[in-house]
Amino acid sequence: MNSRLLLAAALLAATAPARALSLGSEDPNVRKGDYTVEKGKTLEGDLAAKGAVTVKGIVTGDCIAYGGPLVIEGECRGEAKSFGGPAQVAGKVGGDLSSYGGPVDVSGTAGGDVSLFGGDLTLRSSATVEGDVSIYGGKLNQDSGSRIRGEIHNFSSALAGSVGRGISEAVTRSERSRRYEGAPKEALISGFLIGLCLLPFLLTMFFPVQVEAVAAAASADFWRAIGTGLLIEMAIAPATLALVISVIGIPFIPVAYGALAAAFITGLGAFFLLMTRRVCLNHGKPVPATINAVGYAGAATAGISIAGGLIPVVGGVLGLALFLTLCCGMTLGLGAVWLTRFGTRPV
Repeated sequence: MNSRLLLAAALLAATAPARALSLGSEDPNVRKGDYTVEKGKTLEGDLAAKGAVTVKGIVTGDCIAYGGPLVIEGECRGEAKSFGGPAQVAGKVGGDLSSYGGPVDVSGTAGGDVSLFGGDLTLRSSATVEGDVSIYGGKLNQDSGSRIRGEIHNFSSALAGSVGRGISEAVTRSERSRRYEGAPKEALISGFLIGLCLLPFLLTMFFPVQVEAVAAAASADFWRAIGTGLLIEMAIAPATLALVISVIGIPFIPVAYGALAAAFITGLGAFFLLMTRRVCLNHGKPVPATINAVGYAGAATAGISIAGGLIPVVGGVLGLALFLTLCCGMTLGLGAVWLTRFGTRPV
């Protein structure tokens, strides 16, 4: 179960770079270019910059670098975050330390948790981490003498590592390119798609047998499942209108839409399962367990979504292809969910 929770956390962490790029692009308080707080100086509040952030003095709030290195030689009393660049802490971070798509080198003190997605963590002999250490898609290099007060969670995955490196490159390119003005909008869309990829994995953790049954129905009777899904989608608007007109049916609308949402998520989980099985069979690889298979497909889809939100031009094509694929998958899965009554009976 721990590995499943770690994979869920990794998928959640994948949404952060897209959201961060959106915030960094829109927030007027984010500085453009490199910024340094010199030794002996104190900056009140947060420090966020679209470039390199170097703290030799004191920052009373958070320190955030978008697309450039984050260097803490003095003191950051809040949290420290790096998106798409390396982080080096020789001084002190009062809160959590996070890095998305870049390595972290700590020879000082991190007062909270240390989390990395797609990068390696190096703890020098003088390093101290007061909280937990969580690494997704990287490795821990710990010198003797370094101290970790909390627990160590290391989800080692080539997929997570490649996604992390892709984040690093995409964020850096996006920050250096001023021609792609639609980045914030695309990033928000990517965040929505990533969330859509996470929900099927979480549902499969609790209902793996039902998802397997839906996937089997979609595979065994493809055209019937996709035809049924299309009919259900076309019936949504008329059915809603009928419930509204009947007045008595109005209280049932939230229940009906809740069941419909659950059906879409279940169907998408079954589609993810079929995708992973097909890829494994085509490459002669062993097919993973149901929960892991859905998680792998969700992680891959999340990676494509991040690329679609951050990489100019080509990313838009990837995002469109991903959206159309998810729509087809949900239609197929929705029909299979109906045929199996939410996976409770075979076709």
